Amino acid sequence: MSDPEAHTAAAPAGAGALAIPPALREELDEAAGHPEIVVLEAPSPEVLEAYALEERLGVIAVLEGSEAERAAALDAGALEVVDPRAPLEARARIRTAVARFRSRLRLEASRDEIDRASELVERDLRLAARLQRSFLPRGWPPAPGIEFAAAWLPREYVSGDSYDVRQVAPGLLGLYTLDAMGHGVRAALLTVLLREAFQPLDADGRPRPPGEVLGLLDERLREADLDESPTAACCYALLDLAARTLTIANAGHPLPLRVRADGAVEALGESGMLLGVLPERYESTVVALAPGDRVFLFTDGADDAYGARLGEALARHRDLELMDMIGGALGATVALDDEGRPDDDTTVLAFEVAPPPPGAPAEPREGPPA
Repeated sequence: MSDPEAHTAAAPAGAGALAIPPALREELDEAAGHPEIVVLEAPSPEVLEAYALEERLGVIAVLEGSEAERAAALDAGALEVVDPRAPLEARARIRTAVARFRSRLRLEASRDEIDRASELVERDLRLAARLQRSFLPRGWPPAPGIEFAAAWLPREYVSGDSYDVRQVAPGLLGLYTLDAMGHGVRAALLTVLLREAFQPLDADGRPRPPGEVLGLLDERLREADLDESPTAACCYALLDLAARTLTIANAGHPLPLRVRADGAVEALGESGMLLGVLPERYESTVVALAPGDRVFLFTDGADDAYGARLGEALARHRDLELMDMIGGALGATVALDDEGRPDDDTTVLAFEVAPPPPGAPAEPREGPPA
């Protein structure tokens, strides 16, 4: 059945050849000129069944006989059955059958091509997802008395969210969460650009204040000359392990949440303009930390009320271990689709200051300024 010649010529009539009018013969010859069309005269059901195994071949059977015989030919796999005794109808049926069959093949070929292209795109996206995950921390820098945990849930294969924790000086850790506007590849590439532009140290190797770091990111994004003027939100903080302080600067990002040992929740710092909009001076806020404090940096969700819901959920799950607390809160606030994906890229980066030993007196909280 795979012989090319069988695709382009009508089968010989042999003895008892059918009487086929010239105009119909011309129509049949034209049909048989297509590689995917075979014309058979008076074929047996067994021959038609054999040709039917070749799904990309269409057989036009020329057959005189009863209605039952023509129906049997169709059942055996013929694309069309024509009676040479009705040449006008037969020619119309041939043209229609050939056009439909060739259109179907073209459609299937297009679908196959789309499927192959989709497979290539999906493979590339899976590779991009693995590469993006490789940029995330695989472990935490040494931080006596501090426990870290994080959750990173992309909406698609790749995410517009990123986070990091790194040592920028002895006893000083820099941590950030970053949210590029949008989803997918474009947003993910923007996080790569900003990650590469991240400069926590000055020319002399000294840690920059968080507000200055955000200002440099803002300048880099505005000067990148990218289409559609992309923007991003970022919260960057310095954690001083000896002083137990957190210095925070924020660019259009949800304010970090502190959950006290007793479950009280408060937002930390102040927010500035998104990165990439206009030149901005970002202010830094210093927060004193107490034993048992848990601090959560998180990207915004699919709606404006997400931060408030997350804070309430964190308070409800305060008795859990830090990672379980994140999981429980996200489970209560983030909706997942049928494939287990969130409505929006979702990231939470958290740390806990070691709680006091059992029986130790609680440290006094900071009160409002007198």
